[in-house]
Amino acid sequence: MKTSSSQAPLAEDEVLVTSTTRFHTSVGIAERLEDLSADPPEIHLQTGTSFTRITGAPVAGGWRFTGVPRTEYSLRTDSSTRTSLLTSARHVDIGTHRIGRVDAVYPSVDWVPVQLDVRNLSPWRRPSGTYQPGSSLQAVAMDVDLLGDLLVPEETTPEGATSIVTDEAVLLSYNRMGIPAFQSSAGDRMYVHQLGEFIAGGMPDGTRVGYSAVERSVHLPPLDFVPAWETTPLSVDAELQPLALQEFPLDWRLSEFARQAVQVHPRALPGTVWFEVHPTPHTSAEQWMGDAQPLLRLILPRGTASDFASQLRFGNPYPSDWDVVGRVNYSTVFATQMPGNPARTVNLLGGYTAVEKLEDLASGPIVPKLSPPRSLRIDWKSASTPHEVSSVHPLISWRPPAVGTPTAYQVIVRQFFPQVGAFVSMGAINVPGSIQELRVPLDMLAPGSHFYVSVLAIDAPHWDVEHAPLATRERAPYRAAMTYSSIFTVAP
Repeated sequence: MKTSSSQAPLAEDEVLVTSTTRFHTSVGIAERLEDLSADPPEIHLQTGTSFTRITGAPVAGGWRFTGVPRTEYSLRTDSSTRTSLLTSARHVDIGTHRIGRVDAVYPSVDWVPVQLDVRNLSPWRRPSGTYQPGSSLQAVAMDVDLLGDLLVPEETTPEGATSIVTDEAVLLSYNRMGIPAFQSSAGDRMYVHQLGEFIAGGMPDGTRVGYSAVERSVHLPPLDFVPAWETTPLSVDAELQPLALQEFPLDWRLSEFARQAVQVHPRALPGTVWFEVHPTPHTSAEQWMGDAQPLLRLILPRGTASDFASQLRFGNPYPSDWDVVGRVNYSTVFATQMPGNPARTVNLLGGYTAVEKLEDLASGPIVPKLSPPRSLRIDWKSASTPHEVSSVHPLISWRPPAVGTPTAYQVIVRQFFPQVGAFVSMGAINVPGSIQELRVPLDMLAPGSHFYVSVLAIDAPHWDVEHAPLATRERAPYRAAMTYSSIFTVAP
């Protein structure tokens, strides 16, 4: 990581904020120091029960603040998401990781037509229910950033087909920036994967549960393609090859996750339950988990509370020096009435999530290694009871979880917007694990509106929350368990 050593020395009351983006490709990592002037960071200093805003000024390679005492302060890193962190560091790098070349171009197009000719498929299966996902095709690139699906017309793709020839396919990208421009001279290639349907087992009520997993793949030669809304279709002509299927013994003690629901909120119930397997592109899981399409995805019936064991299988077409991680999710839901309008019900969501190396998950039963924070309070009142707060800067406090030792916490504030009928995040504050209370900073609460707050206990030993909060968070292992409040109202 770049440090302030290339900058003028910092005075006693100065803070330097930089943003270094690291671009991962098959040939290594390239770094780019970003210009922060389009969305400059801010420092919010707590003064009693309120805050003072410090705006800082640009310097070569970063943003410098003066007048910051050597104590904890709140650093706003993103104005659009109102993401901030509580830190006392004198130099903070708010950069992130990305997949793809540093000079890659993304024309802001999220789908294009495809002329598709793929052969040697595993016999095609159509989806036949919630837990029978059928066959599907993925499109993935790792030297430019592409995570997408190749969608084929269902009505002309017969059951059992081992080839698909159509000019009515679509490449749909899930990347924030859309489909990249491919340059053969730069070695830009695309994977095409076929995911097949496998059976994981049965539930106590007799429901048969299937899952999707990669079983065939091809790595296309370098190609040239510039996406545009009106463009010559992307041509995909390939013969897929079967992959050796790895086995993973899933022993998921879901009953132990279900017992944690009342710790999330006294009235919370088990919600969505899923498990995925992902590669970590170009790097180890301890360095960056990366963004990649799943190699395997299993969804269990909503509210499942019975232990589940299965022998899962998946193919992995990627280089052997990439790690593979498992992503565990067990959510909860609390259906609550809106204050002043008992006829309107909204869902408050929380739960447990974890990302760990697959071999670590296979070493024993999957159980919660962290429980939610305890005794969540707002201005020292129990947060599970709806009430009104008198300030836009109330004090949020909690006690450490009963299971596990957090290395950090994250506090998220959400506001109800009647126009969309849902709660929307108004910001997240990341704090070190030694902190167990904070005041809601600037620009998150508004008088007369309805909110709820959630606190995540996070066990992420490689996350440097104070000095590099974004670049180091996406490292395995990562475990998070949430508790949340009932709806509260800010006094007009």
